[in-house]
Amino acid sequence: MAANSDQNQPSALHAWDFYVAVSERMRHQHGPVGVRLRNALASVVEGGVIAPGNSLPSEREMAERLDVSRSTVRQVLKELSRQGLLITRAGAGTVVAGRIPKALSSFSGFTEDMQLHGFAASSRVLDRSIAPADADAAFRTGWPLGAPMMTLVRLRMAGGEAFAYERVTVPVDVVGEEYDGSGSLYERMEHRSARPHRMLQSLKAVEASAVIASLLGIRTGAAVFEISQLGYSETGRVVEDSIGWYRGDRYKYVGEIQRNHG
Repeated sequence: MAANSDQNQPSALHAWDFYVAVSERMRHQHGPVGVRLRNALASVVEGGVIAPGNSLPSEREMAERLDVSRSTVRQVLKELSRQGLLITRAGAGTVVAGRIPKALSSFSGFTEDMQLHGFAASSRVLDRSIAPADADAAFRTGWPLGAPMMTLVRLRMAGGEAFAYERVTVPVDVVGEEYDGSGSLYERMEHRSARPHRMLQSLKAVEASAVIASLLGIRTGAAVFEISQLGYSETGRVVEDSIGWYRGDRYKYVGEIQRNHG
């Protein structure tokens, strides 16, 4: 994403809309100016007045236009960044984070999802090991007991920000022993004609443990999506057994539901 391109800067009209929206929300609140500004900015950002990926005006401009101190603006921006509503990028200032929509009706890889929304995806491999499938894994997946399996523990990144922490196990033959886990797993599997064709997925909302929170750069207890999945090849063989924790402030799941005429 070209974070410092002109298209990511608010136009004069949009900036005017932004200040009108913030001022109106502040005017209908009571309490300290910092609290009113924080609530107003949060409401404006979540309401889509400035679209995800676009930059907010500078601290100085906001302070002048909203008649508050720069220190108050700075503190409010820090608080909203900790909540995941805003992020700071070099050359772009403070940017609206937004949530990445993930379709429930189809599955795609992390790299594909991020590229679709203009982010450069990357992985930080925390651990990589090859070991024989144990009884637990064999029972859950149908893998032959003792078959060589590769397990990757990775931090999934986009734009330099941690989005997800995952642990995935795959048969060694679907990726090759030389695979280091840094590139797209699904692209690697695709090249070997072993990419999952069908996915059995379980999703639940949980509170981030201290370890996961530290890795994802969020507070302990913050909401995350815990997603477990088994990926099946076209022949019905399990080619992926994974669990991941995805930041609740950066993802939203969407799906179409149809009435069952039965």
